[in-house]
Amino acid sequence: MFAKEVTMRGEYLLRLERGEDVLPTIVDFCKRKGISSGSFRGIGAVENSKIGYYDLSKKSYGQKDYPDAMEVASMIGNIAQVDGEPFVHCHAVLSGIASGTENQPIGGHVFEAKVAVTLEIHFIAFNEQIRRELDDIGLKLLSL
Repeated sequence: MFAKEVTMRGEYLLRLERGEDVLPTIVDFCKRKGISSGSFRGIGAVENSKIGYYDLSKKSYGQKDYPDAMEVASMIGNIAQVDGEPFVHCHAVLSGIASGTENQPIGGHVFEAKVAVTLEIHFIAFNEQIRRELDDIGLKLLSL
């Protein structure tokens, strides 16, 4: 296990609006505020999502498109630096709302998602700069 103590720089509440691209919007917020690392959680609804998983045996991601609007039952993620830029690592549990999919959950790594109605995010910025570095399993992991 690796660990690093971090101190909180500040907390923010974000409200993303319909049509906003979730991950680039979070990156843009970090750049505008000079935030290099942090964590967040969110609730709301998204559509046009790409959700996936990492296949360790293939050292590659699999992903699936979900075009319909879905409730965000839980979204959690962090921000760290990759090549000097903020990088979002985000996972979510989404729940179907389309007829026949009501309350059916899916979850995994968020590659893409657009806000369907709203997305409310509680964001915690850290004072410390955290980086991600390529590991032998093929992933850029937190460098602690």
